[in-house]
Amino acid sequence: MSSEPDYYELIGVERGATLHEIRSKFRQRVLAEHPDKGGDPKKFQLLNKAYNVLTDQDKRRRYDSTGRTEKTAEEEFAESFGGGRLSQEQRPKDADEKAVVNLQDRLSKGSQPGAHEDGFSEWLRQRDQKEMVMTDADFMKTALFNAAELATNVAHPGPVQHVLGSPKTDAYGQTLGGAVQVQSKPRPLKKTIDHDELVVRMMAVPVDDSMVYAELNKSGVCLGMTGVGKVEQAGSRIEDLKQDDAVLILPKPTKFSSQRPIGSARTLLICNEEDLIRIPAEILEELTPEQICLAPTIVCAYTLLEVYGAKLKPGDSVLLNAAHMSASGSSLLQLCKLLKLKPLCLLSLPGAPKNLVKGEYGAKSAWQDAESKTQASAPVKAQYERISEWLITMGAGEVFPDAVALLRWRDRNQRMLPKLALDGIATRDSAEQLIHCLQTGDKDAQLVVYGYGVAQPIEISPPLLSAWGGSLVGFSISRWVHALTANAKKMMAVMENVTKLVRANKFTLDTVLYKVGEDAISDAFSRAADASDSAQVVLIFPTLQEELQNSGEDVSVRPASQPQKSAGSQPQENNKTKEDDEREKLKQEWLNLLFTDQSVAAMNPEGPLPISLEYGERNPESLVIWVGDDPKTESAVLREIGSSIGNARFMVASWSQHPAGEGLIEFDVDAPDVTDGSWYLRDRSNFENEDLDLLHDFELLGRCLVEAIDVKLAMYRLDWKNVVLCGFGKGAGIALYASLIRVIPTQVSAIILFSPIVAFPAFLAEKIAAVKRDSSPLKVFTIWGSRNKSTPGAYRQLLAQALRKSPEVQTTPDTLPDGEHKFDVKSYGVLTSLLPLCLPR
Repeated sequence: MSSEPDYYELIGVERGATLHEIRSKFRQRVLAEHPDKGGDPKKFQLLNKAYNVLTDQDKRRRYDSTGRTEKTAEEEFAESFGGGRLSQEQRPKDADEKAVVNLQDRLSKGSQPGAHEDGFSEWLRQRDQKEMVMTDADFMKTALFNAAELATNVAHPGPVQHVLGSPKTDAYGQTLGGAVQVQSKPRPLKKTIDHDELVVRMMAVPVDDSMVYAELNKSGVCLGMTGVGKVEQAGSRIEDLKQDDAVLILPKPTKFSSQRPIGSARTLLICNEEDLIRIPAEILEELTPEQICLAPTIVCAYTLLEVYGAKLKPGDSVLLNAAHMSASGSSLLQLCKLLKLKPLCLLSLPGAPKNLVKGEYGAKSAWQDAESKTQASAPVKAQYERISEWLITMGAGEVFPDAVALLRWRDRNQRMLPKLALDGIATRDSAEQLIHCLQTGDKDAQLVVYGYGVAQPIEISPPLLSAWGGSLVGFSISRWVHALTANAKKMMAVMENVTKLVRANKFTLDTVLYKVGEDAISDAFSRAADASDSAQVVLIFPTLQEELQNSGEDVSVRPASQPQKSAGSQPQENNKTKEDDEREKLKQEWLNLLFTDQSVAAMNPEGPLPISLEYGERNPESLVIWVGDDPKTESAVLREIGSSIGNARFMVASWSQHPAGEGLIEFDVDAPDVTDGSWYLRDRSNFENEDLDLLHDFELLGRCLVEAIDVKLAMYRLDWKNVVLCGFGKGAGIALYASLIRVIPTQVSAIILFSPIVAFPAFLAEKIAAVKRDSSPLKVFTIWGSRNKSTPGAYRQLLAQALRKSPEVQTTPDTLPDGEHKFDVKSYGVLTSLLPLCLPR
């Protein structure tokens, strides 16, 4: 292409002329060169072209940089590809070189004052602006500040628990595939943190495939890429996070790898601010740490359906192959159910026969000739039936053992194959089997790989891909979150929506907790690797006080900033330590005796609870016992209940009118530590004397309740199996403790509880585990108020986990819209609807 004339010279302006200058000069020139006035027609045309080029911003820019106004074929192609995203003009390679040369020339000439600054400004203007953005971190890296002076001493002096992984090896030391070998060991921390680092006290870390199948090339690597914790210390230049802020650990995927993870599976984690996402208070109030740590998994399921299922309509099918595995599958099922999508689930179990679709895509011979005579063993069959039933309950439309069964079902019923498949297993076989079960490829047919799998390559045969013709894509939630700043905010917005679903009992997650340092860590990883177990394994960690005790350090260690005490105070310190140890020993003995035959409450009974109200059948077949907090107010609401209890007798047992209830009456359910959930979350290591007294009151009042009911059972010649326990608030908590820890000698028929206040669910779970279980099922209904601040979501979830410790308990939760902490007419309506389901028949 021939070079073009100098348009600036034609019009008579400088290269930096403004539009106003160009227009003024053009008017003068165009009148002089007009053909009607004897001007040159060719020069007139060139003047018009020059004007069109120099007054069009894009054309002028192109002309200034290339000397041309026409696009080359390569430029036209770049503009047409991908919406023009590859058509941006590249910065000339010699721009920096010219700028530096220009700067040196001007400095060497020693021009007028200010020449140095002007030259440097010119060089800055010609530099790539993105490369010139400097932060305080950049200054620190270039040692403009003394980083050592800004370092902060780590307050925790001893080692802390680390979950360490090693590659699986054979007898000759050669690395094998499969799950890593794990162990839990205390390891020391570094002594100081830098200005831009934080110490995070870890609370919960999910054991996912990226931990179980980490690609390690050396031993002793601390595992874990995500988790939930609280800031314990912040570096001197950290401004946005402070101590006790709850954070989600989610580093950039490019910063850490499966060979070198961030190592979140430890009691204390030292990391950078960019590796953390602050957790909003709304989520903390409603969810427990072990649920919040699953946020990446939940949001991954949400985003998969939002992005790749955007064109699906209610009733359309989605193909899943990992719906029975951990929290990801459970989340996808529940979200599909809410969106009215129909999940088709492939349920492949260990030990089941493998029937694979092999051959040409879409050909019947690929699956018709598959061997299906091999039968699964009886245990595998029972397992398949159990998990299938659970999947359908969670929202699955159909469940199939393999792709062959799905294609045969589709052929029999003439059904449409789905357009979207989500691969959470992420192996070659899993991806190929899903492709065979998808519609023939069009712009909407997609297979999305979101699972980590066993960290092996996925190699799909080209003939299968080309015959199918759909899209095979991968999705990483960590990469998605860090791709845009807005995505981190969206992640938390999604979690806030999920908390509303949890509050309304529309979304549940089954978790199994293992405490690092106490429970066998290998068992946790074995359970996480079990493809037939749907529960999500979550690691929880010791408190810092427990870590100090385990390391042999003095728990009451003084801060480094305090002055050294004199030698004369040493005997006093030793005596204080001895007293503390003795006090701790007595506390543990007291807790171990609670709710046993040797407890103070069992040895010193204080008589039955008074029955403040009683009416109904004179020769009843069952008893309905109400244990509330305010007998007078609640009796006014319950006065018409006789019509709903049939041949039963109704009684109100009043703990608040018993002398032993004085301490429990004073307990404030609206106290800040109750409404924020921290009071409920206490465990035995953090109990104070008033907590021990409160647990004693719960046991004593429970035994008084049993005495009162025993008298009535003897009077009416009935047994405990004829009793339905109902209650509200603290009274409901008394009834639940008495039932599950066997203060009540045998199992009742059912329990209906409204907003129960159960002291320290973790302690309840501990006591439940130590009690000899009853094999017959027990129905427990829990009804919560959606606006009840006295029973925050974190407490409800913790109580639900405690109830799971008792396998015979069948819990059914429900939520009253706009319900607060009171028993009113709406609560009464729920009670009368549940009683017919609970009364013995």
